[in-house]
Amino acid sequence: MLSVMKREWRSYFYTATGYVFIAIFWLLGAAFFFLYNILAASADLTDLFGNLSYLFMLIVPLLTMRLFSEEHRQRTDQLYISSPTPLTAVVAGKFLAAMGVVAVSLLGAGLYVLILALRVSMSWGAVAAHYLAFLLLGGSYVAAGLLVSALTDSQITAAVLTLAVNMLLQLAEMSSASLVTPWLPFLPALLKCIALNSRYAQIASGVIYPTDIGYFLLFISVMLCAAVLVLDRRRHRRR
Repeated sequence: MLSVMKREWRSYFYTATGYVFIAIFWLLGAAFFFLYNILAASADLTDLFGNLSYLFMLIVPLLTMRLFSEEHRQRTDQLYISSPTPLTAVVAGKFLAAMGVVAVSLLGAGLYVLILALRVSMSWGAVAAHYLAFLLLGGSYVAAGLLVSALTDSQITAAVLTLAVNMLLQLAEMSSASLVTPWLPFLPALLKCIALNSRYAQIASGVIYPTDIGYFLLFISVMLCAAVLVLDRRRHRRR
């Protein structure tokens, strides 16, 4: 797992992918910080991290689109498909490498918090809640993108489908409260159950329930396990 993680981590920075992702995140994060904290003279981080979460949803395909699709297209996935390396280690290594880039992005965003801390008294518990919520939500988007990448051999297709999945998750959550389906009365409740952003907002506000954290961890686990199953099916098909 560690060897896979190190290889993927290096690949992010041997190419422009990691730099582009981090640059977009930091530059637009700085714009959000200027608008919602500096101009508004506010120490509340809710709008800053809320907008960063939507930004992350849009740009996460940059991180995940090449995780498996490019290897599948070039047939270099044979290195682990035909080897005795556990597929769980391959998937976990790639996931952790992508999350490492997310962590670097968040560390850079910590500069905004430090700037505020020089001027006002900060609630560090609230800051920690925002970071925890973002990592859980970010991990969910990365895991979903990783699964999509495992299903296709085209980076562009993986990026578009990942964005589509993220948007569908948003749409499902937004429509769950107003959706009326007499023929499917359970549908609104089902859509509400798969909501990510409402759980993110609750954790970020400091109201942290183990069930919400468990839901994110379960979502991530299901996505990663599904990716393992896709790769395992490919392994058996090529034998």
